[in-house]
Amino acid sequence: MILGALLLASALALAPQHETPNEPAVAVSPAAETTATPAESKGPAATESHAEGSTGEAHAGGDEGHGGPSEILMHHVTDQAEYHPFGLPIVFPGKHLFFMLVVMAVVIVAARLAIASYKDGAPRGIGSAVEVMVVYVRDEMAEKSIGHGEGEKYTPLLLSFFFFILFAALFGLLPFTATSTGNLSVTFALAFISFVAQQYAGISNYGVVGHFKNLVPHGLPAPLLLVMIPIEILGMFTKPFALMIRLFANMLAGHMMLTALLMLVALSYPVSAALGIVMIPISIGMALFIMCLEILVAFIQAYVFTLFSAIFIGMYAHPSH
Repeated sequence: MILGALLLASALALAPQHETPNEPAVAVSPAAETTATPAESKGPAATESHAEGSTGEAHAGGDEGHGGPSEILMHHVTDQAEYHPFGLPIVFPGKHLFFMLVVMAVVIVAARLAIASYKDGAPRGIGSAVEVMVVYVRDEMAEKSIGHGEGEKYTPLLLSFFFFILFAALFGLLPFTATSTGNLSVTFALAFISFVAQQYAGISNYGVVGHFKNLVPHGLPAPLLLVMIPIEILGMFTKPFALMIRLFANMLAGHMMLTALLMLVALSYPVSAALGIVMIPISIGMALFIMCLEILVAFIQAYVFTLFSAIFIGMYAHPSH
């Protein structure tokens, strides 16, 4: 399954460099020594410029990519080109690509462990938890939305959607990681696969001509066809588009909120040291609450994407009109 067809390359804006005044640093002529008053008037500015110059190299690494609250926020939610995983001397084209591959490997390993946990026909350990979710997706989503018998054919695809989205969201909550489903390219790939499955469901049952004829209700007057045909064709693309944007926006918004809450201390401390100290438990408490909420959101988004994919497949497999 191609999950990373396109990668969103997000460029981080660099912090503006400190400008140094274009003035001579020290006057060496005897005449300049006699004009002490103008030199004293420029003394603080020169001293400040010298301090900036001496500390510029020390802060160059910190200013780059961390020039302000908005830049710090975007640094933690956008993709990073030429990513070095955990500081290792390995270069990946993108941070989200690396963690997408990691999540795919974790899903495969978890599935193999669940299969291996079956003893005498009964699952144990992780297999019990996985079996509950597998049975639920098969019976409550695939069979009910697509149809008895035919829903089983699409169950592996729906399970791939469910577990990949779930593991990607949960894995992104760990320190020093990223949520690959917070990348528009990844959600586009997922939505595109869902779109292909929807069209396959209709074409495999009714043929190409019959599939597109089923898009429009039968028996409509000819003038209404001029309106309904463009609407139904547009609806073919709005369904996967809604899946793509919903998943991307929810994953991105949750991490932006977490980062913003954790930045409250850094934003409050320059105003007052006491205010910064007071904000520490408030910021951490709200961030922990959002973190727990994000765990629930991970399950909800996996459920929603899988359920709507099953519903859309069922709409084309068995059109109600």
